[in-house]
Amino acid sequence: MQGATTFKWLIFVTVLLVVTGCASNKPQISISEEQNFDAINTFYIQPPENATSATITNYMVSTINTLLMQKGLTPVESGEADVTVLFYPSTALKEDGKSISFGLGTGAFGRSGGISLGSIFSVPVGEQVSQYQNLQVDIVKEGEFIYSAVGSTEIDEKDSITIQKKLTSLVTSLLEPYPAKDGIVR
Repeated sequence: MQGATTFKWLIFVTVLLVVTGCASNKPQISISEEQNFDAINTFYIQPPENATSATITNYMVSTINTLLMQKGLTPVESGEADVTVLFYPSTALKEDGKSISFGLGTGAFGRSGGISLGSIFSVPVGEQVSQYQNLQVDIVKEGEFIYSAVGSTEIDEKDSITIQKKLTSLVTSLLEPYPAKDGIVR
């Protein structure tokens, strides 16, 4: 009877780990609880200094600008802004690890013996590398961070229109929780 309970426990832990792993793709967002966001009226977007693509940088500036205006804020020049918006785009390649491992070994679980597949050698299956667009958006007021969001999206398409849609979705997911001004319905 104890073996069945242990097996159910292992299944539960495995499902929990899978669900937790899937949830980690959500954006990470931190909002200052002490800040009165309704008192913020203007913003300035400071483009990153180390941008590798002017097209992506300009597109993200435009998208951030549109989203913050929908929240009730007004874009102004640097010295006149209540807050400064900083963003840091980067790309990353991630190996998917799609492979089949073959091997033979022996193992013991409790008192029962068995045969298990190990990783003596691996055979790649399909494409091994995925490209991700990472983005961090920070909003700073008087030298202090009041809003910070980090997220990423997989870019597996090659056409510019689909990539643009994915970037719009990424920026939107990062700025959606930013508090809208009173009276602004979003």
